Amino acid sequence: MSARGAEERSAERARILRAERTAALARRGAAQAARPATRYLVCACGPERYGLSIAVAAQVLPIQVLPMRPCTPVPGAVPALIGLAALSGRMVGVLGLARALGRGIGDPGPDGHLVALKGTAQPVALAVDRVLGVASVDDEVVEPPSAAGGMGGEAVSGYCPAGAEGAALGDFLVLDLARLLRRALP
Repeated sequence: MSARGAEERSAERARILRAERTAALARRGAAQAARPATRYLVCACGPERYGLSIAVAAQVLPIQVLPMRPCTPVPGAVPALIGLAALSGRMVGVLGLARALGRGIGDPGPDGHLVALKGTAQPVALAVDRVLGVASVDDEVVEPPSAAGGMGGEAVSGYCPAGAEGAALGDFLVLDLARLLRRALP
């Protein structure tokens, strides 16, 4: 057998391997695309982590913007309302996530973030201890809130365990924004 014939067979095997690998990657991509996934903005609130559907997050700002645009307390307001702040040219109610959940944790410190929300009846932002990142999680791995050991409360619709595909930020409770706002702003 000639050297040229051996080269041609080797090149043909490499083409076949590439074609098989491409087909396998395409099948894997199609399977992943077929599974419904939700992207969550994962936030810290004290020692706990909460995920908020990224579809309702309009903007994330460091809480240090408030000294430039102070948060004005509202006398007689509901306990969850820290106050009003001017964000993006409009007055926005700032809710402390810990307060809205009924936790005994104080308001966010200087490393905190404001998460401006969209799709709400009134302009609202959540003040959180910090935003940890975005997790894209298959909907089928989100467990019922009872799996969180009762930590959920009324404003939680699920639990994403650590180690689940897409949950690189650790486990978190999935917030139900509508229930959270109903609870915090009666």
